[in-house]
Amino acid sequence: MLEEPDDWLYYEHIRRWLKKLTERELNDGYTPAERAAVARIIAARTPFEGWGGYSVPELITAALRYVADFTYEDEIFLKELEARGATRLALIDMRQLLALCDCAGVGLPKFRPRVDAWDEAA
Repeated sequence: MLEEPDDWLYYEHIRRWLKKLTERELNDGYTPAERAAVARIIAARTPFEGWGGYSVPELITAALRYVADFTYEDEIFLKELEARGATRLALIDMRQLLALCDCAGVGLPKFRPRVDAWDEAA
């Protein structure tokens, strides 16, 4: 599980929905739509500690060197990651960080992670 509360920042509504699912009776079962939604959430919230031989803190530092070339929103994103001392990022945040590193000229392999989704047999 990702650290709290920063790693769920902007995703609180999803977290509340998941909590409601876990509070249901076990014999109620889940609909196919609920199972599909949980699988997407699992994939999206998969944590990454780095990419291409670089740790998350190293990637943040590399991108921050070129922060003047990025948008204001990207600057905020990077500075928030740095301020909280992020060491792991969820898929969507890692994708954004790696895009910024690409703009900064950091030589990284393509971001094509293999993410395990909900196991239907479980």
